[in-house]
Amino acid sequence: MTYRFKLQEPLASGVSRIGLEQVDIAEARLVRNDDIATAIHDSRRCLKRLRALLRLVRPVLDERTFRREIKRVAAVGKQLAGARDHHVMLQTLAKLEHRFGALPNGAGMQLKKLMANGRGPSSRRASALERRQALAGLEQTRAFFARAAHKTIALAQVTEGMERAYRKARRAFRAAYESPSDEAFHSWRKATQQHWRHMQLLSRGWPEVLGGRAAEAKELSRLLGDDHDLAVLLAFVTDRGKAVPSPDDPAALAQLCRSCQSDLRDLAKPYGDRLFAERPGDLSESVERYWSAARRLSTLAPCMEDAVPAVKRETATQQRGARAARSAAQAASRGSRGPRSRRSGR
Repeated sequence: MTYRFKLQEPLASGVSRIGLEQVDIAEARLVRNDDIATAIHDSRRCLKRLRALLRLVRPVLDERTFRREIKRVAAVGKQLAGARDHHVMLQTLAKLEHRFGALPNGAGMQLKKLMANGRGPSSRRASALERRQALAGLEQTRAFFARAAHKTIALAQVTEGMERAYRKARRAFRAAYESPSDEAFHSWRKATQQHWRHMQLLSRGWPEVLGGRAAEAKELSRLLGDDHDLAVLLAFVTDRGKAVPSPDDPAALAQLCRSCQSDLRDLAKPYGDRLFAERPGDLSESVERYWSAARRLSTLAPCMEDAVPAVKRETATQQRGARAARSAAQAASRGSRGPRSRRSGR
C-alpha cells in the first residue's frame, strides 16, 4: 500500500488507485474477529485518508457530489467511533496513572468499571452490527473511487484543494490559541491531519521537503490527538462523575487532565509556528513547481520514481547504527546486565 501519487501516473488514476486501496484495507480490518479495537483503529485511519483524498480533489467535483461522498465516509467513521472512544479512554486513564500515580479512593478502578459498563455481549453484538453497516457504506465509497479513474484531473486543481485545506488549518491554528477550548484544538487537529495526508500524497514531488512537512504535521497531529484523548476522558468524567466514590475525585482527575493538556498545547505551539509559517498561495505555487519538476526529472531518470526519500534513508542508517552500538555494548559486557536506558520517542 502506497499512499502517494506516482509521478508518471495520471492524477485521476492515482486518486482511484489510492482510494480503492484504502477501501480494501478498511474492509479487510472490519471483517476480523480478533483484536477488534486495533481493527477499528486501523479502519478509521483508512477513513481519514479517504476524507483527505476527497478534500484534495474537491475542486474537481461539483459541490453536491463532494458533500455526498465526504458525508458518507464521515458517517462510516461515526459508526465506529463509540468502540474506539471506549478503548482510548482506558488508555488515557492508564497514562495518567502511570504519570501521576493511582487516583485516590479507588477512583481509577471505579472509572474503569463505568467505562466497561455496557461492553458485554449485547455491546459486542452492537459492535458487529456497526461493522456490517460500515462495510455497506464502504461499498458505495468503492463505487465512487472506481469511477474516479475516468475523470480528468489537472495538477492545478489538486494544488487548489491542498491550498484550501492548508488555509483552513492555518486559521484553525490561530483560533485555537486566540480562544482556547477543547473544540478549537480538536478542529485544529483535524485540519492538521488533512495537511499531513496531503503532504504524503504529494511527497514524490520533493521527498526531502514535502516528506519533511508530512513528518512535522504527523508529530503535531499526535500531540493534538493526545490533547483530544484527554478531552474525551474529561467529558466522560463530567457526565459520570457522580458515580465516583468521592465528589472530589472528578475534580482531581480534571486537574490532572488540564495540566497535561497545558503541557501539550505549549509544545504544539512552536510546531504550528513552523509548519504554518508559509502563506497558502506561496505553498501551493511551490508544490506545483516541485511536482512539475519532479515529473520532468523522472522522465529523464526513471529510477527516481521509486527512489527512497533521503529522510527515510537517514532513519534507516541511524537504526542500523543503533543496532550495531547495542550489539557492541552487549558483547563488551560479557553478559553483565545493567539497567537498560530507554529513549522516549516524540
